[in-house]
Amino acid sequence: MATADNVIISVQNLCKYFKKDAIRALDGISVDIRQGDVIAAIGPSGSGKSTFLRSLNLLEMPTSGSILFHGVDITQKKVNIDQLRQKMGMVFQHFNLFPHRTILQNMTLAPEKVLRMPREMATEKALQLLRRVGLEDRADAYPIQLSGGQNQRVAIVRALMMEPEVMLFDEPTSALDPELTGEVLKVIRALAEEHMTMVIVTHEMAFARAVADKVIFMDGGVIVEQGAPEAVFGDTQQERTKQFLARYNERP
Repeated sequence: MATADNVIISVQNLCKYFKKDAIRALDGISVDIRQGDVIAAIGPSGSGKSTFLRSLNLLEMPTSGSILFHGVDITQKKVNIDQLRQKMGMVFQHFNLFPHRTILQNMTLAPEKVLRMPREMATEKALQLLRRVGLEDRADAYPIQLSGGQNQRVAIVRALMMEPEVMLFDEPTSALDPELTGEVLKVIRALAEEHMTMVIVTHEMAFARAVADKVIFMDGGVIVEQGAPEAVFGDTQQERTKQFLARYNERP
């Protein structure tokens, strides 16, 4: 169950420092993620977006601050990290599929091993999800036989096999050719329409504006601005946000 105001994750004054505090990748991040939120994190390279995302499921251990998941601080040593990560699906820039396993085997491995899901049930669920993204006919193929866009769609539905409460996307289209980006964004958009709670690090500004409920603009390890897409993209009062969006819009 979520907390009283439907906050699933509450990030409070989160810091992540490297090289004896010389590099402040995150420097006091605070944000609430509510059930059904679609949050887009934008900003220049090196702004801390990916570090923030990876901290949510403790792929990066914070230097200080807290991350409350259903009211429990998951940064504490007593937390079962593996159990936590089952509840937060993660999709990376690169697909991380096992090359020696078929698409179906890639999808059923974790549910069978971790959730102890019977093989027949896991197979049926995997085929349903593959059908949903138009790849049911590729179940017996290997990752090398699929395009980048197809592999990324598989990576998304593989994460969904674990029935996570939250989906985390770390620039899921950055490794794709532009013509393949649309098919992946279409899948994410469908999840948003189903009110899946998601945090998406992206450079796709038009997508962020169209799909997100909240946009976070980061720079220098801090959140410069956060708010509704209309406010951040259309009526920002922050000079740094204006500069970033202006430079982005100038790209060919």
